[in-house]
Amino acid sequence: MLTLVKKAMRGDKEAFIALMDRHSDSLLRIAHGYLSQEADVADAIQDTILDAYEHLSSLKEPRYFKTWLIRILLNNCNHIYNRNKNYIPLEEISEQLFDETQEVDTPLFRFRELLSYVSDENRLCFQLYYGEELTTREIADLLHINESTIRSRMHREKLRLKTQLQKNGHTTSARKGGASS
Repeated sequence: MLTLVKKAMRGDKEAFIALMDRHSDSLLRIAHGYLSQEADVADAIQDTILDAYEHLSSLKEPRYFKTWLIRILLNNCNHIYNRNKNYIPLEEISEQLFDETQEVDTPLFRFRELLSYVSDENRLCFQLYYGEELTTREIADLLHINESTIRSRMHREKLRLKTQLQKNGHTTSARKGGASS
Protein backbone atom coordinates (compact mmCIF):
# COMPACT_ATOMS: atom_id res chain seq x y z
CA MET A 1 0.00 0.00 0.00
CA LEU A 2 2.89 2.36 0.74
CA THR A 3 4.06 1.96 -2.85
CA LEU A 4 0.62 2.91 -4.10
CA VAL A 5 0.62 6.06 -1.96
CA LYS A 6 4.06 7.06 -3.23
CA LYS A 7 2.96 6.53 -6.83
CA ALA A 8 -0.14 8.65 -6.26
CA MET A 9 1.97 11.38 -4.66
CA ARG A 10 4.10 11.42 -7.82
CA GLY A 11 0.97 12.06 -9.90
CA ASP A 12 -0.08 8.52 -10.89
CA LYS A 13 -3.86 8.86 -11.32
CA GLU A 14 -4.44 5.10 -11.47
CA ALA A 15 -2.68 4.69 -8.13
CA PHE A 16 -4.87 7.40 -6.60
CA ILE A 17 -8.01 5.69 -7.91
CA ALA A 18 -6.80 2.37 -6.48
CA LEU A 19 -6.23 4.05 -3.09
CA MET A 20 -9.72 5.52 -3.10
CA ASP A 21 -11.19 2.13 -4.01
CA ARG A 22 -9.23 0.52 -1.19
CA HIS A 23 -10.48 3.05 1.39
CA SER A 24 -14.02 3.60 0.08
CA ASP A 25 -15.68 1.25 2.59
CA SER A 26 -13.96 2.96 5.53
CA LEU A 27 -14.92 6.39 4.25
CA LEU A 28 -18.51 5.27 3.81
CA ARG A 29 -18.75 3.75 7.30
CA ILE A 30 -17.27 6.82 8.96
CA ALA A 31 -19.44 9.26 7.02
CA HIS A 32 -22.56 7.19 7.81
CA GLY A 33 -21.65 7.24 11.48
CA TYR A 34 -21.32 10.98 11.42
CA LEU A 35 -24.08 12.09 9.02
CA SER A 36 -27.61 10.74 8.80
CA GLN A 37 -28.64 11.72 5.27
CA GLU A 38 -27.43 9.73 2.25
CA ALA A 39 -26.96 12.91 0.20
CA ASP A 40 -24.76 14.40 2.92
CA VAL A 41 -22.70 11.21 3.11
CA ALA A 42 -22.21 11.27 -0.66
CA ASP A 43 -21.23 14.96 -0.56
CA ALA A 44 -18.72 14.38 2.25
CA ILE A 45 -17.08 11.49 0.42
CA GLN A 46 -17.00 13.34 -2.89
CA ASP A 47 -15.48 16.42 -1.24
CA THR A 48 -12.95 14.21 0.56
CA ILE A 49 -11.80 12.52 -2.63
CA LEU A 50 -11.46 15.87 -4.38
CA ASP A 51 -9.61 17.45 -1.43
CA ALA A 52 -7.29 14.45 -1.14
CA TYR A 53 -6.50 14.60 -4.84
CA GLU A 54 -5.84 18.33 -4.78
CA HIS A 55 -3.73 18.26 -1.62
CA LEU A 56 -1.92 14.93 -1.91
CA SER A 57 1.38 16.77 -2.25
CA SER A 58 0.88 18.15 1.29
CA LEU A 59 1.00 14.64 2.78
CA LYS A 60 4.33 14.54 4.58
CA GLU A 61 4.51 10.86 5.44
CA PRO A 62 2.99 8.25 3.06
CA ARG A 63 2.47 5.69 5.84
CA TYR A 64 -0.09 8.04 7.43
CA PHE A 65 -2.22 8.25 4.29
CA LYS A 66 -5.28 6.58 5.86
CA THR A 67 -5.34 8.83 8.93
CA TRP A 68 -4.72 11.88 6.70
CA LEU A 69 -7.65 10.84 4.49
CA ILE A 70 -9.91 10.26 7.51
CA ARG A 71 -8.98 13.70 8.89
CA ILE A 72 -10.07 15.27 5.59
CA LEU A 73 -13.33 13.29 5.75
CA LEU A 74 -13.97 14.37 9.35
CA ASN A 75 -13.42 18.02 8.43
CA ASN A 76 -15.87 17.68 5.53
CA CYS A 77 -18.42 15.88 7.74
CA ASN A 78 -18.12 18.63 10.36
CA HIS A 79 -18.66 21.28 7.72
CA ILE A 80 -21.76 19.55 6.33
CA TYR A 81 -23.12 18.78 9.80
CA ASN A 82 -22.73 22.38 10.95
CA ARG A 83 -24.31 23.68 7.76
CA ASN A 84 -27.33 21.36 8.06
CA LYS A 85 -27.75 20.85 11.80
CA ASN A 86 -30.99 22.81 12.03
CA TYR A 87 -32.53 21.50 8.80
CA ILE A 88 -34.45 18.19 8.60
CA PRO A 89 -36.87 17.81 5.68
CA LEU A 90 -40.23 16.38 6.79
CA GLU A 91 -40.22 13.83 3.94
CA GLU A 92 -36.94 12.34 5.11
CA ILE A 93 -38.20 11.97 8.68
CA SER A 94 -41.25 10.04 7.54
CA GLU A 95 -39.13 7.90 5.17
CA GLN A 96 -36.77 6.98 8.02
CA LEU A 97 -39.62 6.10 10.36
CA PHE A 98 -41.52 3.94 7.89
CA ASP A 99 -38.79 2.32 5.80
CA GLU A 100 -39.77 -1.36 6.01
CA THR A 101 -37.27 -2.47 3.37
CA GLN A 102 -34.27 -1.78 5.60
CA GLU A 103 -32.57 -4.97 6.66
CA VAL A 104 -32.22 -4.96 10.44
CA ASP A 105 -30.06 -8.00 11.14
CA THR A 106 -26.76 -7.11 9.53
CA PRO A 107 -23.48 -6.50 11.36
CA LEU A 108 -23.44 -2.91 10.07
CA PHE A 109 -26.98 -2.29 11.37
CA ARG A 110 -26.09 -3.83 14.76
CA PHE A 111 -22.93 -1.70 14.95
CA ARG A 112 -24.92 1.45 14.11
CA GLU A 113 -27.48 0.49 16.75
CA LEU A 114 -24.68 0.06 19.28
CA LEU A 115 -23.26 3.46 18.34
CA SER A 116 -26.64 5.02 19.04
CA TYR A 117 -26.12 4.15 22.73
CA VAL A 118 -22.69 5.83 22.81
CA SER A 119 -22.58 9.46 23.93
CA ASP A 120 -22.20 12.05 21.18
CA GLU A 121 -18.85 13.11 22.60
CA ASN A 122 -17.37 9.60 22.30
CA ARG A 123 -19.20 8.18 19.27
CA LEU A 124 -16.48 9.10 16.79
CA CYS A 125 -13.77 7.55 18.99
CA PHE A 126 -15.75 4.32 19.21
CA GLN A 127 -16.36 4.25 15.50
CA LEU A 128 -12.71 4.84 14.65
CA TYR A 129 -11.48 2.31 17.22
CA TYR A 130 -13.97 -0.52 16.77
CA GLY A 131 -15.27 0.16 13.26
CA GLU A 132 -12.04 1.23 11.54
CA GLU A 133 -9.64 -0.49 13.96
CA LEU A 134 -7.43 2.55 14.39
CA THR A 135 -5.16 2.63 17.43
CA THR A 136 -5.72 5.06 20.26
CA ARG A 137 -2.55 6.85 19.12
CA GLU A 138 -3.94 7.30 15.60
CA ILE A 139 -7.26 8.52 16.98
CA ALA A 140 -5.51 10.96 19.29
CA ASP A 141 -3.51 12.33 16.36
CA LEU A 142 -6.63 12.65 14.20
CA LEU A 143 -8.69 14.41 16.84
CA HIS A 144 -5.82 16.41 18.38
CA ILE A 145 -6.46 14.96 21.84
CA ASN A 146 -4.02 13.28 24.24
CA GLU A 147 -3.88 9.52 23.82
CA SER A 148 -4.47 9.03 27.57
CA THR A 149 -7.64 11.12 27.26
CA ILE A 150 -8.85 8.86 24.43
CA ARG A 151 -8.15 5.73 26.52
CA SER A 152 -9.90 7.09 29.62
CA ARG A 153 -12.93 8.27 27.60
CA MET A 154 -13.16 4.87 25.91
CA HIS A 155 -12.93 3.08 29.26
CA ARG A 156 -15.60 5.24 30.94
CA GLU A 157 -17.86 5.02 27.90
CA LYS A 158 -17.52 1.22 27.73
CA LEU A 159 -18.61 0.97 31.37
CA ARG A 160 -21.51 3.36 30.76
CA LEU A 161 -22.45 1.52 27.55
CA LYS A 162 -22.38 -1.88 29.23
CA THR A 163 -24.72 -0.65 31.97
CA GLN A 164 -27.05 0.97 29.44
CA LEU A 165 -27.20 -2.14 27.26
CA GLN A 166 -27.87 -4.40 30.24
CA LYS A 167 -30.73 -2.10 31.32
CA ASN A 168 -32.20 -2.52 27.83
CA GLY A 169 -31.91 -6.32 27.96
CA HIS A 170 -28.93 -6.77 25.64
CA THR A 171 -26.07 -9.13 26.34
CA THR A 172 -22.63 -7.58 26.07
CA SER A 173 -19.31 -8.75 24.79
CA ALA A 174 -16.21 -6.55 24.66
CA ARG A 175 -14.07 -7.54 21.71
CA LYS A 176 -12.21 -5.45 19.18
CA GLY A 177 -14.00 -5.10 15.85
CA GLY A 178 -17.46 -4.68 17.30
CA ALA A 179 -19.79 -5.82 20.01
CA SER A 180 -22.59 -8.30 19.89
CA SER A 181 -26.07 -7.77 21.15
